Amino acid sequence: MTLRLYSTLGREVRELRPVAPPEVRIYVCGVTPYDVTHLGHAFSYVQFDALRRYLHYKGFKPKYVQNITDIDDDMIMVSKRQGGRPIPEIRDENDAIFRADLDRLNVLRPHVYPRATDHIPQIIEATEAIIRNGCGYVVDGDVFFEAANFPGYGKLNGVTIAELAKRENPESKREWKKRGPLDFLLWQRTEPDEPSWESPWGPGRPGWSIECTAMSTTHLGSQLDIHGGGSDLVFPHHENEIAQAEVMTGQAPFCGFWMHNGMLQLEGVKMSKSLGNLVLARVLMQEFDPDHLRLYLLSHHYRENADYHSYGLPALGARYEQLMLAVRAESAPAEPSAVLRAKWEAAMDEDFGLPQALDVLDEAAVRVLHGTAEPGEQQLLREALSVLGFAFAGSPGPANGHLSPDL
Repeated sequence: MTLRLYSTLGREVRELRPVAPPEVRIYVCGVTPYDVTHLGHAFSYVQFDALRRYLHYKGFKPKYVQNITDIDDDMIMVSKRQGGRPIPEIRDENDAIFRADLDRLNVLRPHVYPRATDHIPQIIEATEAIIRNGCGYVVDGDVFFEAANFPGYGKLNGVTIAELAKRENPESKREWKKRGPLDFLLWQRTEPDEPSWESPWGPGRPGWSIECTAMSTTHLGSQLDIHGGGSDLVFPHHENEIAQAEVMTGQAPFCGFWMHNGMLQLEGVKMSKSLGNLVLARVLMQEFDPDHLRLYLLSHHYRENADYHSYGLPALGARYEQLMLAVRAESAPAEPSAVLRAKWEAAMDEDFGLPQALDVLDEAAVRVLHGTAEPGEQQLLREALSVLGFAFAGSPGPANGHLSPDL
């Protein structure tokens, strides 16, 4: 069957057609490692890991890039709060914890894991191109993107510039210098005690969105197939990325599919560092197997705003045990069931319908344990769970000692 995915751009489910098949170019926004990461991050990266694995299973060759935002307002704020502690120390400490969590969850490592601070020359080149192409302007060492000069601004959100201007905008800075309310910084002057780099406009540092544009185009080219991230990034971050990239390269669309995962909530409230309502994956994995937590995260559709409750993981215990026992049960050798494969793929191929696909596998596990399974059902069950990244099913990945990003 054909894999169909939902794209926020256009608000529709359609067939995945890569720019340069069989390669699928994937960029997923990474973390800003100024503090610990939480279960909401795990939800996003486990979901995109499963998608990457399924693409490989379908015969594609995914190239997966996930960045580190290691210079921005939050990194500088934490550095100052900690008495001027070097930002690289803060970054490396939190990144090591984050990567260890994902390794335990058997998340494949990115093919490329770029840092914003390693791409300052590319960021400056991108900014120069945007100025040259009529959408950037300089004011006293700051460089702004002029949103009104990009005709497609607002298309990702499906609204007009006037409507976007009414929304809360975390990239709205230095209002007194801007020509329009939606203009945003590509390059910004720094204070004397802040990290800075030389540029044609004087010492400064990058704006937020230009970092991702420079890193994605450097490592994946001018057009991407899938851009992933949380739904909280649709505006302004991803709207800005489209504008920057299409002005910079002159090619459209910048990305074929914008896939946004929902926000993991804690009893009805979005989980976030600023609210302090964090549930940490590493704490949960002290009590529950990593595969148990992975099953919980994949049992929700990637676009769902899942609501975490303390009873959620224990309630999933019987389901988890059932799948493990069915995979490990003795059976006669057989080719994986074509009938079961078709049912599982039908669910997966319709906007990556993991909850429905897992239901299909649950039913097969029951038949295996009751001795009523058709020949090859257990073999397909094991294969499918391996594709979904479960270490107990033999899936390659860090949890099974497979540290290479390539399957």
